[in-house]
Amino acid sequence: MKLQELFFVTGICFIFILTWGLTSVQRLGVQLTDQQDSVNLTSKCTAFKDCPSNHFAFYISSGAADVVGPKICFEGKVIMSGVKNNVGRGLNIVLLDGETGNIVRSSYFKGSDDWLDFLRSIQPGHITLVASFDDPASILTDEAREIFRGLGSSVIQTLGTRDGWVFASQKGSKESPFEKHISNDEKTNRYERWPEIIDVSGCFHKRI
Repeated sequence: MKLQELFFVTGICFIFILTWGLTSVQRLGVQLTDQQDSVNLTSKCTAFKDCPSNHFAFYISSGAADVVGPKICFEGKVIMSGVKNNVGRGLNIVLLDGETGNIVRSSYFKGSDDWLDFLRSIQPGHITLVASFDDPASILTDEAREIFRGLGSSVIQTLGTRDGWVFASQKGSKESPFEKHISNDEKTNRYERWPEIIDVSGCFHKRI
């Protein structure tokens, strides 16, 4: 084989090896990025809350003022958020089956008869996840407050205008509900007329 031909073949082999190597690195980088994004998303949803295998994990954060919407996550998946464009001012609620974890219904409410019908439809075993956005108190009738009190809320009777509130409960469960509340106070508010964001995470035992 002539020297010129040898150089040509060697060059072709070098280019092939270099191209294969770069492609492998790029693929590896994509895989690592995808895995990292998946882990980050799950971590954001569960707030690093580790639950036993026979439990459901959830994470809830309230909205920020009347600008940034709340987030409700269940089993590492975002169900409601500003990014998904399915939240609204008032109360954002997700209702889930306590046995399967399937979504029964999710919506946001600023009032109307549908709001009370939704609350009345909560059955024993249902998991209820609630996040406030802007002003949760304006839609709370006496009946609505009484329903939440029956679900285990300890602050619902005093929840005021533009307060922040996150709540999670399983109807009929002996487990204590998860709840956080922050009052609207001009002296301590982070966003002028609204308090700072609050969040809560936890685990619910799967009903059998």
